[in-house]
Amino acid sequence: MKILLIGLGSIGKRHLKNILLLGYSDVSVVSGKNVLPPEFSSCILFVTIEDAVSKTNFDAAIICVPTAFHIVSLRTILNAGIKNIFLEKPVSHNYKDVEEINKLIIQQKARVVVGFDMHYDLGLLKVKELISSNVIGTIVSANAEVGQYLPDWRPNEDYSSGMSAKKETGGGVLLDLVHEFDYLIWLLGDVKTIASFNKNSGSLKIETEDVAEVLLKFDNNVIGTIHLDYLQQKLVRNCLITGSDGTIFWDLTSSKVKWILKNKSEHEFSYEGFERNDRFINIIKDFLENKSNEQITLFDQGLQSLKLILAAKHSSNKNVFVEMETFNPIV
Repeated sequence: MKILLIGLGSIGKRHLKNILLLGYSDVSVVSGKNVLPPEFSSCILFVTIEDAVSKTNFDAAIICVPTAFHIVSLRTILNAGIKNIFLEKPVSHNYKDVEEINKLIIQQKARVVVGFDMHYDLGLLKVKELISSNVIGTIVSANAEVGQYLPDWRPNEDYSSGMSAKKETGGGVLLDLVHEFDYLIWLLGDVKTIASFNKNSGSLKIETEDVAEVLLKFDNNVIGTIHLDYLQQKLVRNCLITGSDGTIFWDLTSSKVKWILKNKSEHEFSYEGFERNDRFINIIKDFLENKSNEQITLFDQGLQSLKLILAAKHSSNKNVFVEMETFNPIV
């Protein structure tokens, strides 16, 4: 299999290491760097996507460029006739040209997988199983939280000049931490109404919002909240789901899911030893093996979380509740 990987930032390097670890050897890389790092010396280097696709017929492409360049890269790959494409999350930073690209995907009969690797977290899979089994009865509410100090994300880079800090590259907690929007849809279904307050606290001297509080009402009348920030000194990522017959608490940092039932019995599922990189290996493996399962997110499904984020931004800017059925993300 001939694989083209586009973008060699932190996520691009992670995917490339995993692809080579899985035994794939015919890999080309598009990067602005003149020389590839020594660990990737077996790969072929191209400076542009156009140069790469003009010289080689690739079986699969993996797009790892900054969010703001996702759609232009995807269009080039589609026009080159590549049918199997992995696109890092989120789909884009706005809705411009997104519907046109979706039509092109359909016309080309291409398969575009969006990189929502949290679907491969063993804890969230357990939560999904418990919800599907009606263990805590009718779901009433869900409260998701994620926070981590932005300067700690990539210690070897200047965070203030990175993608997260800049509007033009698609930064900010809403887009960066899109997983929370995505996995709540994955667990609970579509969102009917959304409201949000987002702000730049000034603490980090960046352009983008570094904290957001989001209120959700789902189609099935579940209500929920999402807290996102770049400020907490220690990583926090969890979700509390309350039902008529109990509660479920997922905590990524401790690799545990705990649930308490109406009879006060307490239960625990621990997946300590499951490494973060295991999620990335499993999603890229399923993509390259062309698997279809409930963990895979296709392009049109990936648009749901993007639309929610754009609605959250609109809500905060205009101080309004947004009805998703009538919201136009292009305006």
